[in-house]
Amino acid sequence: MMNAIAVTDLHGNELLYELLLRIVDSWKIASVFIMGDLTPTSHTPTTRSEATDDTTRHQGEFLSKTFIPLFEAFLNSHRHTHIYALMGNDDRRANEPLLEDFNDTVPNFHHMTDRLVEFQNSKQMRAFFPDDVPHLSVAGYPYVPVGGGLLMDWVKHEDAVGLLPPGMNPCMDLESWGIRTVPNRTPTTLEEDLADFSSYLTKQGRSTKVEYDAARTIHLFHAPPYNTPLDKIPPQGQYDFVNLPDHVGSSAIRRFIERVQPHLVLSGHCHEAVSLADYKTDLGTTRCVNPGSQTHLDVLSVVQFDPFNPIEMKQFYVNAHRA
Repeated sequence: MMNAIAVTDLHGNELLYELLLRIVDSWKIASVFIMGDLTPTSHTPTTRSEATDDTTRHQGEFLSKTFIPLFEAFLNSHRHTHIYALMGNDDRRANEPLLEDFNDTVPNFHHMTDRLVEFQNSKQMRAFFPDDVPHLSVAGYPYVPVGGGLLMDWVKHEDAVGLLPPGMNPCMDLESWGIRTVPNRTPTTLEEDLADFSSYLTKQGRSTKVEYDAARTIHLFHAPPYNTPLDKIPPQGQYDFVNLPDHVGSSAIRRFIERVQPHLVLSGHCHEAVSLADYKTDLGTTRCVNPGSQTHLDVLSVVQFDPFNPIEMKQFYVNAHRA
């Protein structure tokens, strides 16, 4: 029963958000997953101060005046539809309280940043014997490796070595050059967080009373696993005779997937991977997906799937025509 869909990196494109909700309504979708970069990045600051202040304000206004009212109206009239949304590396964390308040006031909207919740699905509600339907959870982790920009709200080093990727000045002090809209709340590495993901989620204090079991959990990552079809980017050439990587995902996330074999992994971040390679791949027994993003073309890239049997899935590109 393919009554779940995944999208990512809509970057504040109101037209695509409206199209997404029309699809959810007409396709009778029960579960929607959005893997980050929710807000617009088209506002171009002229100074570093503006990059911090004006863009944060611009994104906050989008959330409070467009995103939240749009989804609140929809979810109030679609009580059995649940939306699980993650922030991404282009979303200013100073605006996170807006999504937390929305999470607290609308029961079928789930702000998934650093959170584990019980998966709600109409299949279980309608089953004659509900216990015959597997009980799943959803976990969210928005952090990305260094290299995706100077906004540091959601950036962490892969491991304690702290190497910068090829093409970046190895002497750069990211804490001085980078932009943070809130203090660094979790000064850990991706590897440290994922070494014991259950403990990490518990420490964040946001999760409902759900026992973490990777094999029964849908994992939302903004960053895709490294060196897969999901993180491929166009060839970058060379920098001082060093070949620049054609893959920019997270090696820590890949090792985590290979070690614990989650039920399903959904990610985003790399818009063009879906065009250069594929929207899905398998690491061991775990299906991993990145729907990709065609936001700049007003095209919604959608993956529809059965959350209980995620091998069954399809991808669609739906064009939103501007009037």
